[in-house]
Amino acid sequence: MELKHYLFLGLTFCFIPAAVWAGIRYQWAEKLLVAGTFFSTCYLVDINILSMELYRGDTRGFEFGVTDWMVISLILVMTLSPRWRNKRPSILPPNSTLMIVYLMIALATLFVSYVPLYGAFGVSKIVRAMAVYWVAYNYLRSEKDLRFFLMILASIVAFEFILVIQQRLSVMYRAQGSLPHSNTLAMYINMINMVFLSFIINDRAEGRQKLVYWSALGMGTLIVLATFSRGALVVMVVCYAMVILLSAYDRARPAKLKIIGLLFLLTLPVALKVTPSIIERFETAPVNAELSRHQANNAAVAMAGSGWLGVGINNYSYAVNNTSFSRYVPLEVDRGIVHNIYLLHAAEMGWIGLFVFLLMIIRFQWMAASIILRRHDSMVSHIAIGIFAAMAALWIQSMLEWAFRQTYLTVEFFMLAGFLAALPRIQRQALCLKRKRRPNTQRGGQRQRIQHRPMRPGNRLPQHARG
Repeated sequence: MELKHYLFLGLTFCFIPAAVWAGIRYQWAEKLLVAGTFFSTCYLVDINILSMELYRGDTRGFEFGVTDWMVISLILVMTLSPRWRNKRPSILPPNSTLMIVYLMIALATLFVSYVPLYGAFGVSKIVRAMAVYWVAYNYLRSEKDLRFFLMILASIVAFEFILVIQQRLSVMYRAQGSLPHSNTLAMYINMINMVFLSFIINDRAEGRQKLVYWSALGMGTLIVLATFSRGALVVMVVCYAMVILLSAYDRARPAKLKIIGLLFLLTLPVALKVTPSIIERFETAPVNAELSRHQANNAAVAMAGSGWLGVGINNYSYAVNNTSFSRYVPLEVDRGIVHNIYLLHAAEMGWIGLFVFLLMIIRFQWMAASIILRRHDSMVSHIAIGIFAAMAALWIQSMLEWAFRQTYLTVEFFMLAGFLAALPRIQRQALCLKRKRRPNTQRGGQRQRIQHRPMRPGNRLPQHARG
């Protein structure tokens, strides 16, 4: 390891104990850790232990960074703090079984990998993502926590918007914000946009809170436009329509319909302004890019059929460059990663691995859909609509991208999935509070009628009772 690795590890052993002590002692420190954990998903400060920077796979070392510091600290705070004694963090959140099976298959591929070390890099990323999922699920306990989470998302959008403005002013054609690529930024922000659009349409909040929603959605939409990502632009429109339809299904209140109409009016001038640039982006897209995608897809299918577990997680790039699979992609410059997350899973984890991956993500979609179908028109259903569309946006565009394997999107997805899994618990809590606050008017009315009922003749009380 280099000097920077030793310094980073030294800071790790200083930060985690101090953060745990502060988080246990002070509630504001715990809140700061939560905010830092989720905000840091847009600005990862990592080191790669055993770094392989020249490798063209999705993971080039054992990644470890500031986000992991805060996740580990939060896990210890939730486990040790007296404030959490009555909350009892769950060891196995919902959908854990499929996630563990997915992890076990990834581990099994190490035995068939061309380079097991590359596979170990990929497995470590899955473990990191599962830790974020555990924290997100166990942290979210109330609607107040949900509001706090929305403020963190708004801060992320504002931060990326400032970076995008700076990059556009410096004549960067396709802005990328703090993320490694423009397409990654577009996919990352698109997921957040769906959540804020749902709250703009559905939430009854007024004043400052509503202003935050509108501002976040406006900035997020402009960020996606500034990336000129063709796939993200199409997916954004499709999933915005999905949020609108699901919101109307949840309950078509007149206020919702007014907001939907207002959204159309506001987006019309923006659409007219940016449409020529978007059309130009589609027309000038390189033809060779489509050919290379097709070749990479053929290579991935061949790898998937080469064995029960494919070529091993995070080994596609090695296989397509250094084995007989290179014949499917003649040009060396195109031998990176297949731009299809489903075929990438099939190539690296076999058809079995792809099947389990699909079951896992479909299960998350169903968890959101089951809340929406109840039509509560509550804060829980509002965020369920947003996360359902956010995940749909990710998985639709993933047919043309492998970006889910980039740490930014991996962590963001499992963060949202953790919050989604916690929604039924919040719904139950909200219903219990509603029942407690509801006055028992029926019984009170009966008592009142009994007390004031006039006595009829012949129904006089006995002498001893009157006395």
